[in-house]
Amino acid sequence: MFAKISLKANSLFLLVLFILLFLTYGLISTYGNTYTFQLLYFIIPFIVVYFGFNKFFLKRKIDLSKTFFTDNQLDFLLNFLILFVLAFQIIHFYFIGNIPFIKAILTSDYYYIAQIRQDIKLVESVLVNYGASLILKALLPMVMLVLYFRDKKRFWVFTIIAIFYALALMQKGYVATIFLPLILKLSFLKQWLHAFYLFVIVCLGIVFLVYITNPPIRPFGWNKCFVENEEVKAEVAEVAEVGGGVFDALFDRVFVTTGKMVGHWFNFIPDSLPFLNGQGYRFAIPFIGGVYHDYSREVYDKVYLKEAAMGFTGTATTAFFMYDYANFGKYGLVLSGLYLGIFLVLLKRFFSDDYINLFALNGLFIIWLSSASFTSTIFSGGWLFILLLYFIFKPFIKVDKKL
Repeated sequence: MFAKISLKANSLFLLVLFILLFLTYGLISTYGNTYTFQLLYFIIPFIVVYFGFNKFFLKRKIDLSKTFFTDNQLDFLLNFLILFVLAFQIIHFYFIGNIPFIKAILTSDYYYIAQIRQDIKLVESVLVNYGASLILKALLPMVMLVLYFRDKKRFWVFTIIAIFYALALMQKGYVATIFLPLILKLSFLKQWLHAFYLFVIVCLGIVFLVYITNPPIRPFGWNKCFVENEEVKAEVAEVAEVGGGVFDALFDRVFVTTGKMVGHWFNFIPDSLPFLNGQGYRFAIPFIGGVYHDYSREVYDKVYLKEAAMGFTGTATTAFFMYDYANFGKYGLVLSGLYLGIFLVLLKRFFSDDYINLFALNGLFIIWLSSASFTSTIFSGGWLFILLLYFIFKPFIKVDKKL
């Protein structure tokens, strides 16, 4: 019984270790054992502080059963959020200048579609960009979860709105993001059939986007791509082959790429790129002075030499602790292990014994830490926002069932 309870209570901690396992595999498969030992500077402090801090707070549970809102007020807030998301979509499409996935459907030019996707990221309004991130990564998943258990009619109306927005921005990850917390929760509640239905919706949405973004593999002669330039023909043909190698690409992305990027950062820092001593944190610049450096872009230029020479800009994002390493070296790795361990314990106390929602709402953010900084995940990534939404809507989604 203790092992069962411990497994539930420490699910996020175990998820971090699980991700680290695959990250290490990717690191070793790319760089051998050259940098493997470096990971211990993060792993050991993380484990020690997690269990030490957890023991300190063992008998200090936070009671969030009370709420400042009545059921009617929460229902009104849900209706407002549905309308807000709909209005925000219109504003976002206005700044983009079109509805991207509809524009992509009407063309068979692979590189034109790539430009359409690039234009989505070039919106100049900071409020729109941050607002879209918070909506897609926090607001939509939470409202979907609340409405499913509160009102099925509003749930399906909101589902249409949410899916349209996710598809319109042509990011396959968004389609999964808005449903994943609900799918996880239904799975934990053993409502397998309902979880499967939603999983099928996610898969259909992803397949639809694959066809939109890759004209050569569109079925039934839909907008076949005709390209005259031989070099471009070869590249488009290569894209078409992706349709037959999706599993290989997915395996590489999940089990190899995350670790490979960690290796790239170790490889270039500090030999080619010096430690930043705080100038790698945007929020710190007003306090310490100097110039902010985004090493994800600078590492990209060193890893993807051909693309950089052609004028392409991109980011070589990596695990969150590497951003601390880029600033303070081994001390940064130790620091990241300490604050993540403390944060996970605080999360566990915040959710008290609500272990289902603890994992369902936070699991995806833990995964995102494998390719994003901690601060960006907390703030612009929507992690802090979804915790606020949980605090507000907890009376509607609290799981009283003892597992």
